[in-house]
Amino acid sequence: MSVLRSRSARMSGLLVTATAVAGGLISAGPAQALTGPEAQAGQYAYAAKLSIGDEATSRACTATLVNARWVLTAASCLAAKPGDAITAGQPALTATATFAGGQTREIVEVSASAADRDLVLARLATPVTDITPVKRATTAPAAGTDLASAGFGRTKTEWVPGKLHTGTFTTNTTDATTLTITGKGTDVLCKGDTGGPLLNAAGELVGINSRSWQGGCLGTDAAETRTGAVSARTDNVGQWIDQTTGPRNSSQVSVLAGGGGTMWSQSGDLGYGEYGQAWGKVDGQNISRVTSARAGEYLRAYGIAGGKVYSRDLNTRTNQWSNWGEIPGGAAGTRDIAVSIVNNVAYVQIAGADGSLYTQVGDYNAGRWNNTWTQVSASGLTSVTSVAAGTGVRLYAVADGRVYGRDLNTQNGSWTGWGELPGGAAGVKDIAASLVGNNVELQIIGADGAVWMQYGNYDSGYWNQAWTRAGGSDLTRLSSSPVGKSVNVYAVGASGKVLNATLQSGPGTWTPWKELPGGLTNTADVSATAVAAPTKVSLAAGSQGTLWSQNGDLATGCYGAQWAQVGGVEVTRLTSVTAENHVRYYGIAGGKVYGRDLDVRNNTWSNWGEIPGGAAGARDITAALVNNVVYLQIAGSGGSLHTQVGDYNAGRWNNTWADVSASGLTNVTSVAAGTGVRLYAVADGRVYGRDLNTQNGSWTGWGELPGGASDVKDISASLVGNNVELQIVGANSGLWLQYGNYDAGHWNQAWTDGGGTGLTRITSTPSGKNVHVYTVGANGKVQGSILMSGPGTWTAWKEVPGNLAGTTDVTATTRK
Repeated sequence: MSVLRSRSARMSGLLVTATAVAGGLISAGPAQALTGPEAQAGQYAYAAKLSIGDEATSRACTATLVNARWVLTAASCLAAKPGDAITAGQPALTATATFAGGQTREIVEVSASAADRDLVLARLATPVTDITPVKRATTAPAAGTDLASAGFGRTKTEWVPGKLHTGTFTTNTTDATTLTITGKGTDVLCKGDTGGPLLNAAGELVGINSRSWQGGCLGTDAAETRTGAVSARTDNVGQWIDQTTGPRNSSQVSVLAGGGGTMWSQSGDLGYGEYGQAWGKVDGQNISRVTSARAGEYLRAYGIAGGKVYSRDLNTRTNQWSNWGEIPGGAAGTRDIAVSIVNNVAYVQIAGADGSLYTQVGDYNAGRWNNTWTQVSASGLTSVTSVAAGTGVRLYAVADGRVYGRDLNTQNGSWTGWGELPGGAAGVKDIAASLVGNNVELQIIGADGAVWMQYGNYDSGYWNQAWTRAGGSDLTRLSSSPVGKSVNVYAVGASGKVLNATLQSGPGTWTPWKELPGGLTNTADVSATAVAAPTKVSLAAGSQGTLWSQNGDLATGCYGAQWAQVGGVEVTRLTSVTAENHVRYYGIAGGKVYGRDLDVRNNTWSNWGEIPGGAAGARDITAALVNNVVYLQIAGSGGSLHTQVGDYNAGRWNNTWADVSASGLTNVTSVAAGTGVRLYAVADGRVYGRDLNTQNGSWTGWGELPGGASDVKDISASLVGNNVELQIVGANSGLWLQYGNYDAGHWNQAWTDGGGTGLTRITSTPSGKNVHVYTVGANGKVQGSILMSGPGTWTAWKEVPGNLAGTTDVTATTRK
């Protein structure tokens, strides 16, 4: 058995292309490939071959899937040069990960390299959902322990085997950051195995291979016989891995494109930069210009076809489109179109055939459009764009190749005069605008076919004095949509392909342009509308005879240091909904039902007030909000279902609770889905569901959910898209999960064990494609975890700070 020499000796004795680590070993490329037997089919499926760099600088490594979206590997594999630290962001070199089954993913993002060891995390372009990530150990192996490894590198006889090989190693020593190991028999790590997994007898990851003596590897000096190696420990970096790979609070974007005789649609997850693999065809009109705006769960699209103006809506929950309908007023020869929505009223502007500006108003609250288009003084217009700002609309237009702006006061219908924007842009081909805070990020396609940008600081009352070139070439059409402080810009490029780049509004930096997946060509126009994910979660809990509250930041995962005591009645059961600037709480105290509101703008609470109708002996409560009307359901004292309706538009509740047929109910939960409410309940320990049509007050019949759950103790539900993520506390006081695919019309046939012990109460709330789940444990403490609905993976459970104990119930709701 060989023993590694001191570091100074190792620097000259280890592989010529050894990896870069904190200890000082420097590599010109990756190292190591296992010379042991070929892995059996399906064995170590989480291992991937990394192909790095271009043809002139190519090298290979191995990586390990630790999360559906992330692989863990050696930092030296992905560093631009051996010894370089890796900065979080885009990888310095192009890289792809190929798994044993043939799945290939581009590496699109890297973490910062670990400060004290040869580790880095790399994000895949799309999740790998059919391979189980490696399990991670939490303790280091003891000296003398046998470990297994796997890698795609060369062997004793093959330069590029292209297949996963395995080997067995003995643990020599362990320090705070590394493990030293020695191959058993002739097993050794060779070039290409750097970044591969090192596993204990339970199949848990304990390290990532870093460097080796390579004794016996093809191409190694025959005099070198040592099979020792060094691996970076992974058992004590779990927090770093979890923080880096944790779910992102992702905003969603809908992209529409006109061309090819129709309209096409795409959607994307902006947190991960992931889009669908194909464009969906939206038939009906030959769209030459398109614009869009978001109104609640609807994406409202407006397009020009044959010079006329049409509109149609996408229900983003059900993914169903309405038909095209021509907007009244008989517009003809229209050149371009823009829209802004203020309080569910659409303000549409077009550049007419004569170069004039015309406007239309569609009141979706009243369900009507104006009868005619109104002409607003202008001439020579070719392109228009607008943004809603409070109760106003800011319009920007291209006329005779130059850029102008004016504002509409929607409350009295008055316009300001036209004013040319500073900077002297000329020969402008198209224009787009995004509102960031109160300020405007303006983009144009200049005379050179590139994107140029301007910034209107409405807080200070000025525009930049010059346009800034942002890049791109041969662009023809442009659209943009803001999320937070970022602006997502979409452009039509050469061959009519749709490209995307992102502007960080603060520093003014851009990501590189990338083509959207799906291979769309011959695009005539593009429009994008993003909807921001909630940014905060509001928690409330009943404990110690009163109400307590907490707030969390969804982007950082941080909570307040303490729960705040709200006071009031002794609440034993709670539910909540978000309504614009308020969180509405409803609770049971002494069997009666009460409500109170939190104004999140100033963090002030109203007093508890009893809900009319005289409910008594209530066991559990749930609420769903539809168009600012609250639908409350309670499990009554006799196990029956009772409902109440609070119309916050009219400022009134019904006088009585309505009895809905049911018996044996102990727990209830509900979600709003469009104009309906989906109710789920526990009755005699089993789980049932039914739906309420809020438009006519009718209920469907009860139906038991598949999977045969019994002795259920509590239940919670969250709506993700049109589908339902359902959670229960089972007979074992653990968490169990079900998924209702309402798009396909079926539930899973079995409940999935979600872990946990000693649980008593549960609540959940969605944010984008994530579900934030909170439970009350046996000690009365509140803990939370996040379910990523797409890949179906969970984060580790963590106690919500503040040391609240004796909790009787908890409720959570997300908000902007």
